[in-house]
Amino acid sequence: MVFWEIPPAALAFDKGEWYTMYVLFVECNAESGVTHSLLLNRGERMELLDTIKTLIKPILENNDVYLDDIEYLQENGEWYLRIFVEKNEGSLDMDTCVAVSEAISLKMDEEDPIKGEYYLEVSSPGVEKPLKTFEQVKASVGKYVYAKFINPTAGMDEVEGFIKTIEDETIEFEYLVKNIKKRIKIDYSNIKFIRLAVKF
Repeated sequence: MVFWEIPPAALAFDKGEWYTMYVLFVECNAESGVTHSLLLNRGERMELLDTIKTLIKPILENNDVYLDDIEYLQENGEWYLRIFVEKNEGSLDMDTCVAVSEAISLKMDEEDPIKGEYYLEVSSPGVEKPLKTFEQVKASVGKYVYAKFINPTAGMDEVEGFIKTIEDETIEFEYLVKNIKKRIKIDYSNIKFIRLAVKF
């Protein structure tokens, strides 16, 4: 495979916060005759992502970062492998992002787990990152979030406020109504979508 950098490591602006992003384009060697598989089913895609997680784990550990999320998807006819990382302590800086990106690109070139052309993006998840797992929600106790409910509760179908406590799978939110603090408890199974939010 051949790697092109597009562009050099850059800062992206998203939701009021600058974050680091490094983008590489990966092209399959034309002599190999390998074409990109557009027919990966969900199970195959998950298996691919698990393989990539295993490949990049030592790289992340060596650079004092952890994997926040990973996705492989098609947008506008192009395939993207997006790897979101965070520093174990502090914020992700450009130098670390570049180092991680280059190391991952070399590893992907060596192991060649994806047979085809794709963009590799390594970045921090940004200030309003989605909380995709219950473990991520539990780790966000005390943080300001926005949540959308599946079924309305207490006349509400969404809430923006702080996660105060989590007991079993019941999340207690604290929010403001005309500067008065109120609380509501929602079962995690009733959460349609939840993400970190910015408090103004």
